[in-house]
Amino acid sequence: MLKEDLVEAIYNVARRKAAQHEDYHNFLEFEYQRNKRRVENIPPKVVKRPEHWEVDKKHNPFYVLKHYKKIGHSIFNKLTKNEYEPFDPYIRYVDKKSSKKKRPVYIFQIPDEAVSNYFYSRLLNKNNHRFSSFSYAYRNDRNVHYAIKDIGLDIKASSRMFIAEFDFKDFFGSIKHDYLIEQFSENGFLISDFEREVIFSFLNKMENGKGLPQGTSLSLFLANLACWKLDKRLEKEGLRFARYADDTFIWSDSYNKISKSLEYINEFSKEAGVEINLSKSDGISTLSKKGMRSELFSDKQYVEFLGYKLSSDNII
Repeated sequence: MLKEDLVEAIYNVARRKAAQHEDYHNFLEFEYQRNKRRVENIPPKVVKRPEHWEVDKKHNPFYVLKHYKKIGHSIFNKLTKNEYEPFDPYIRYVDKKSSKKKRPVYIFQIPDEAVSNYFYSRLLNKNNHRFSSFSYAYRNDRNVHYAIKDIGLDIKASSRMFIAEFDFKDFFGSIKHDYLIEQFSENGFLISDFEREVIFSFLNKMENGKGLPQGTSLSLFLANLACWKLDKRLEKEGLRFARYADDTFIWSDSYNKISKSLEYINEFSKEAGVEINLSKSDGISTLSKKGMRSELFSDKQYVEFLGYKLSSDNII
């Protein structure tokens, strides 16, 4: 069954990427023909190929589609012999939002991306029940809209609440592998030795024993796993929160409880090796209706989370 599933996964990734390139080609042709009817002496149509296609042919979906069965059988044999190792990814650097720094995106070859997708789905299906109901990222039973709705309902039901907003600096690039591996056994996750070896094969592509490769779906499961301990600490304190990867928004009607959240965030930061982004973390504030007085210096009439503005009146 594993062999057939891998072959199908490789085909699906290659087919999707081929369709994307075909859509791009069709759009260029449509624009070229339209401009040809309107403008004289237009420049010739130029179809660009992604630069990583030139690094190795297994980045090219059309090549992979021709050989996906053979490639799938080869990877299956390596997995069963504990010899599988993904090829070095192509690293592309993209601009970070509101920052001059670059963020690395790891582009794995199509067969390796398919392996990552397969084990991500496999691990998620076995472990969904272990994740906090307040964790909304990278899951098949929750998403950003659930988070916004849940926050919005609580805000509307309260005339005033205490809130804490935290963001982590280089979350994916900083998580210590030692800390991550500890979570495999401590928190009841179902991860077989076979699956651990596959996880390690991708983690080994990172340097200095830390970080998750951005651009592979397996890292999404690991990101939620890394935050499990933090989520449970917040839950046990009776705090309401919404966490979407490294964006964490916490609220309570108790100042004592909301103050504890800072303690838990600091503990997680030290244990996992993920630094708190002080420039993007507003810390503790009150959220109240417009015109209501507050004993805290930092008082807000709305909060911003995942691109939305939420207040007691509406969600924008």
